[in-house]
Amino acid sequence: MVQQPALSFPSVTRHPSFLEGLDVYRVPVHLQPARRIDVLSHLSGAFDLAEGQPVGHSVRVAHLAGAFARALKLSATARRRVAYTALLHDAGVAVRALPDEVDGAGGHTAAGAWVAELMGLESEVQTAIRATHERWDGEGRPHRLAMDDVPVEALLVSAAHWVADFMGAVSHPLRVRAELRGVTLDDLEPIVGLRVGRAVIDELRSDAVWMLLWNDDLALHVAQSVPGEGRPSHHHVDRLATAIGRMVDASVHEPGHASSVAMLAVEIGRQLDLDESYRRALRIASQVIDLGQLGVPRHITEKPAILSVDEMDIMRQHPGWAAQILEPIPGFLEVARWVEAHHERPDGRGYPEGLDGNEVPLGARILAVTDSFWALCSERPYRPALTPLQAVGVIEDGAGTQYDPSVVRVLRAALAAMRAHSRRADAA
Repeated sequence: MVQQPALSFPSVTRHPSFLEGLDVYRVPVHLQPARRIDVLSHLSGAFDLAEGQPVGHSVRVAHLAGAFARALKLSATARRRVAYTALLHDAGVAVRALPDEVDGAGGHTAAGAWVAELMGLESEVQTAIRATHERWDGEGRPHRLAMDDVPVEALLVSAAHWVADFMGAVSHPLRVRAELRGVTLDDLEPIVGLRVGRAVIDELRSDAVWMLLWNDDLALHVAQSVPGEGRPSHHHVDRLATAIGRMVDASVHEPGHASSVAMLAVEIGRQLDLDESYRRALRIASQVIDLGQLGVPRHITEKPAILSVDEMDIMRQHPGWAAQILEPIPGFLEVARWVEAHHERPDGRGYPEGLDGNEVPLGARILAVTDSFWALCSERPYRPALTPLQAVGVIEDGAGTQYDPSVVRVLRAALAAMRAHSRRADAA
């Protein structure tokens, strides 16, 4: 993680009671435990944004690959690996700066394997993701593996991706199916081999496979079809959110931003006497706050100057894109609302909806301050990084217009508490 700027502030008295009686601040938030697949089947929409695909592409690939795997009568363990390989097969497209210790041979497939590692997935899944552009005939990349040297999970995902790409090129579902009926083993053998090719041709004739492809609940169906996932757990939610935060940071060349925002948001929640479940939701929301930026073209996110009006309009869509991905995840409705509204302002001049200050939930108000503070402390192509004291000054100047005064009021105390905690950790 990037080294945080040194924080040094005078002692500040806490004000634990100034929010009492404000019901808008007392909405309870309880994130549900979930299985890893329940969360990732929806989060995979972020990888679609990064690839320039419509949200739902990765889930369609997972659905098709799972059908092919069942036709091959693969074990439950292998089918589980197929699902994760499919959902993450293009996750690496979003990663623009791999850590130095990661072998980047293979480009985005290597980056996708790194994302899988961050999520705690086994080495077999990582290996399969690295091989999703290999071919049965040895003409793939990056290592020109051939035949049985290519993991079967990778072959199944390659076949599913091939079908999904074909679907994207044809305007009507019935026409897609009709044209795919002409696919032969001669077409598929060089890519995936005869065994997988036969399974593909058989499953493409299945009504059940086709009917689900355009189902609005396909992500839920994919999650429910994955065997061996165990019980729902808060740990899975935390780890996936943290992994997504690191991936987004690697996409926008700002390592450590998400974790810094999370630490400050949690401490502000503590200063406001918000309960533990609320602070936990703040930590999760902080990790996924910039998820929608994966859909913003690189020439905009990396532009070394102030954005044009048109470019700013595109950038301002990112909170809505993130909310679209997060909202269907079980228990994430409130987190999605916070993420969507974290660029709204008390004076009503924020985006994407231009909400009145009273319409903006507390979580979003906290995220607005924490995200802005660390952004101000980071260098930008068009300005140098501010010192922490300078950043606090900018935010305090915006209290009541850009930022909620109640949140700004405890910012110095939260930063001082973080600094004290850091000193104790260093001394331990």
